[in-house]
Amino acid sequence: MLTFKQIKANDVINIRHTVLKEGQPIEVCHFEGDLDEGTKHFGAFLNNTLVGAVTMMSKKTNNYKVHPVYRLTGLSILPEHQHKNIGKRLLHFAEENISRKGSVMIWCFARDYAVNFYKKNGYRLNVQQVVIPYIGSHRIMFKFVPKED
Repeated sequence: MLTFKQIKANDVINIRHTVLKEGQPIEVCHFEGDLDEGTKHFGAFLNNTLVGAVTMMSKKTNNYKVHPVYRLTGLSILPEHQHKNIGKRLLHFAEENISRKGSVMIWCFARDYAVNFYKKNGYRLNVQQVVIPYIGSHRIMFKFVPKED
């Protein structure tokens, strides 16, 4: 059975390392802001085993003054569980959770191979391309999420 819930920062480290930072020191899997008060981590559990994680970091910005802004980061599903809609369902769970108190703007750095995944989930592409050292090319994407009723 697949379930979703909020988890702790330390719970996401091994999945990030396996999926996003393989071959790098595990220390790089601790992201700046992971322990901030406005940061929320969410996990996907298959039969009570953590198989996916995503982080939403509350970010102050001058670009969107009307709605709170969150940065989506570290969306990762263990390889043996990919292509089963777990990532999509986990993403929607996290979006619903952070939009319960009001509408939000979410943005992320999407790896080039993940752009279509985010597009299918309602994210729009910013024209800006960013190269992140040791990781590669990313695109900035964003989505407005209305208040969850």
